[in-house]
Amino acid sequence: MRGNMGLLYKTLEACQRSMYLYFPPIPKHSPYKRCSVTVLLDEVDEPAVERILEESGLKEMARERQLILAFPVPGPEGWEYDSDLSVIEQMQGAMTMEREFEPVQTYFGIPTLESMLASWHLMNDTRYLIGIGEKGAAMALTMAACQPANVAAVMAIGGSLPADIEERAVYSPVPVWLCGADARTVSYFISANGARKVYETAWACPTKPLQCVELHPEAELTAAFLNRVWEELFRKVRRTNTGRCGNVVHRTMIEKYGGEYFIEDTRLGDQDGMPHTWLTFVPECVRNLPEGEKAPLMIFYHGGSDNPTEAAEMARFHEIGEKEGFITVYPWGSNRCSWNIFMHEDEMDDVAFSEALIRYMTAHYPVDPSRVYLSGFSNGSSQAMVTAMVHPELIAAICPIDGNWPGERIGPSEVDYEQIRPMALARRIQKKYDYRMPVWYTYGTREPSYPVYRGCTQQHQYDFWKEYNHIPIKETPKDGRQEPSGVGVCGDQTEILHSPADCAEHWYSIHRFYSSDVEPENLYNYVMMHDKGHEVAELDPYLGWEYVKHFRRRPDGGLEKI
Repeated sequence: MRGNMGLLYKTLEACQRSMYLYFPPIPKHSPYKRCSVTVLLDEVDEPAVERILEESGLKEMARERQLILAFPVPGPEGWEYDSDLSVIEQMQGAMTMEREFEPVQTYFGIPTLESMLASWHLMNDTRYLIGIGEKGAAMALTMAACQPANVAAVMAIGGSLPADIEERAVYSPVPVWLCGADARTVSYFISANGARKVYETAWACPTKPLQCVELHPEAELTAAFLNRVWEELFRKVRRTNTGRCGNVVHRTMIEKYGGEYFIEDTRLGDQDGMPHTWLTFVPECVRNLPEGEKAPLMIFYHGGSDNPTEAAEMARFHEIGEKEGFITVYPWGSNRCSWNIFMHEDEMDDVAFSEALIRYMTAHYPVDPSRVYLSGFSNGSSQAMVTAMVHPELIAAICPIDGNWPGERIGPSEVDYEQIRPMALARRIQKKYDYRMPVWYTYGTREPSYPVYRGCTQQHQYDFWKEYNHIPIKETPKDGRQEPSGVGVCGDQTEILHSPADCAEHWYSIHRFYSSDVEPENLYNYVMMHDKGHEVAELDPYLGWEYVKHFRRRPDGGLEKI
């Protein structure tokens, strides 16, 4: 790979294919979200790519909207609609790397900090395709029909689906704009999107209008048309890892909800004035509260290598806050990549950061200090738990999502709580003050530690919180599927919750545990979303909020139900 900015040429050894990449002149690490656009052309060489970058306005758009662009080179025989599906997938994954290297993984199976910092981070939920020309457009549409998990939306000019597509297509929704496609192609995407006619050249799903098909007369990619494609199609949709082929959901509009960035800000005053970055949403209804009235605070921690904007798009707690009247904050890990969940003393102190952030928000915003709640995804899920362990006096309840902590993600492992600093601290604090911590923990059936089995990460965290909350600990099975629930979690009560009818394949089993107190309380909930991968599903934050909002932390450290 040549250079580190502008137009680059990269060859993937795994598939012996090449692509041109365009990295706009923007910082590699920033609190904003980067998206990727893969452009499939009939023929690709450097002059052709340079020409389309300039003439179509793609280069300017990439700079303005922080887009990473890829121009894969077709094989000697052009695009092969069967074999090239995997090639394009590999190329999409390789767009994140600035240089050739194999990312090193930690003991827990995640990339090291050094590997993450060496990459241009691109999330899989906002991969967009543009196909131009008879073969390029056909290849883009084939990708959408046969491998939709890697496609959020497609715009195609000048091509149609191959004749035998019905044999391989999976009929999963993908929003598409079509220019010059034949009737058979239009019919396929109408069917795949569950769409109905809106007007003569547009169709949309009645219950999910993002699942749309539109016909446009444009015969070439002009700057004006490209801007329409971005604002009216790509900017609106993302594809989540919920279901085998994913689900099309809306992207949040940061500006619509009044998000305010604090970038490299030193006002928190922790760790000798260390600079921190966070994104804050204060709903209008909270800004207009009568004098003396306070609102809850929700802090959501991003996943490993993610940032505040990516976290906001994934969780959308601020959208719930707009309706429910609470403030949302999305902080950025002190190293701008991940969270120090083991509280290693030679790394940045993210617990101190969290404490300072909470105290700042309660001092400078109308925050009710008795109603501070934490959530997070993946590595951020663990940080939410760690912060609650070390500072239970500040936290009323938590609703972490998809954490793999503290043990090995894949395969059984032994965990000694006393050897893990936050857990050891938490046990001592809990015994001294008899704290309780309400937990609503969400996981998915396509995660590495499903089902819950003896020695997996889920068993360790789930037993820890049961011990913390005075909940009797039962033997975790060697194979969770043998347990009556089929997921390895034998709750005191189990509730089945089905998603809305238009997402009938996604349902939850909620396993509720009760304390051994004279008046038993439901203080731990293991919530399993069936067919979910490593992702925040649309309903996850809503369910978490509906549980945590009923708890308040009293000044004496006790809990109060609202």
